[in-house]
Amino acid sequence: MYTLFIDTHYNKIIIVVYQNEEVIIKKEVVSDNNHSITTMPILVDTIESINLKINDINQIIVVNGPGSFTGVRIGVTIAKTIAFTLNIPIKVLSSLLIKAISFSHESILIGEREKNGVYIGKFDNQNNLIGEYKYLNNNEFKEKLNKIEYYEEIELNYEKIIKYSNTLNSINPHAVNPLYIKKIEVQK
Repeated sequence: MYTLFIDTHYNKIIIVVYQNEEVIIKKEVVSDNNHSITTMPILVDTIESINLKINDINQIIVVNGPGSFTGVRIGVTIAKTIAFTLNIPIKVLSSLLIKAISFSHESILIGEREKNGVYIGKFDNQNNLIGEYKYLNNNEFKEKLNKIEYYEEIELNYEKIIKYSNTLNSINPHAVNPLYIKKIEVQK
């Protein structure tokens, strides 16, 4: 079984192809503000470089944010389109959850920095979200920084991510949506 992992939530495009629970290729490309131009060619190149075709993919995992508004939309749209077109399962993980999964912990506060602030999520030892995701602007975050212990720079463990995702139910591709925490100007 081949699983395609797509993560475009930040300044990198990360494409991973698994065979069962083993990573057979991982491509990570920095694509500052060029996700709309580069994501599909990188995805196609990654799949073709291991002599697969898109029809060989049996399942998709997509990171739905929080993160770059446009980056998240691009990754989610591509994942939904492939899942719907091929009629294959799709699973969704947040950018904060994949960090929690990759880090051994009892209870952990995970942060994801962006230029104007930090996305925060607290997870228990089973990687269940405690409460809700929050966004703190830079000033709010500076005020709380000395009062909280949080982790931001966590190396992702793609083997743990696939194992965790295999415990989840797939969802209807039409129900996959970007995870927006911070309101943009239009929403205010």
